[in-house]
Amino acid sequence: MKSLVALALFITPIFSASLTTAATEAPKSTIMGFIPGEDPEWLRRNGVLLAKALQEKLGVPINIYIAKNYGDLTKAMEGGLVDFAFLSAMTFVEAESAGAKVLLKKVWDGPFYYSAIITPQHSKIKSIKDLEGKRIGWVDEKSASGHLYPEVMLIKKGFKPSLFFKEQKYFGQHEAAVKGLFAGAVDAIAVYADDKNAKTGAWTRFAPKSKVKVLWVSSPIPNDPFCVRQAFYAQYPKFTHEMMFALQDFKNVPGDKNLLKTLYGIKYLEFATSKQYDPVRELVKYLKLSGE
Repeated sequence: MKSLVALALFITPIFSASLTTAATEAPKSTIMGFIPGEDPEWLRRNGVLLAKALQEKLGVPINIYIAKNYGDLTKAMEGGLVDFAFLSAMTFVEAESAGAKVLLKKVWDGPFYYSAIITPQHSKIKSIKDLEGKRIGWVDEKSASGHLYPEVMLIKKGFKPSLFFKEQKYFGQHEAAVKGLFAGAVDAIAVYADDKNAKTGAWTRFAPKSKVKVLWVSSPIPNDPFCVRQAFYAQYPKFTHEMMFALQDFKNVPGDKNLLKTLYGIKYLEFATSKQYDPVRELVKYLKLSGE
């Protein structure tokens, strides 16, 4: 993988570890991990605010962990370094075999999001075929919307990415990919879209004044899950459920006090099951069979 621009951080919220626990059986502290899909400083700042609010609700000190890349968070969970994590659909599928258990999933405008390949509106590129010999920008090798879904599309169309593109560049974050596109670092990028028509997406969030041309939109992708380490869940089931309910309670708080909406643009978190990520498993299976 080429250069990634996130870093791993531990941030300890301001509360003392001597807080009384809300549950009869609860950990002395816990660690929550975040996928580096956004600017790491933005994630750190908002992660601390979320951890502080949850700590007040649960009475247990909560630290946060900002992963260096998508795969780093999977390894952190597998190694027992992280107890809870906001994963991507793809990293959950990988982390599940390493002991991750899905609890909830994010809801923005609906239960799914999409991948879109975009280019600046003034670009002469008009179709996927026109990308041959051009420079493509990906988010991360393990990003569903920022790499894997469009990669499968290209392979099914008979285009081998390593031969089709002049250059493949990994930006590490959706925001960095959008900024890279408009800075001229690449000719097109793959990032998330909010709806099936790609009316809004990473570009409207990170470069709202810039106009784009949408070349392709994927099939629906299951929304990003919130997971727990299976061994942690087995030891602290009551606390795990209290964490779930505390996160869901934010949707009942009006206005700007809904931290999920204020910090991450999420309407709420809803219950999720492992089976809902079967489409991603099929994608992984296809990539292995194709040799990519």
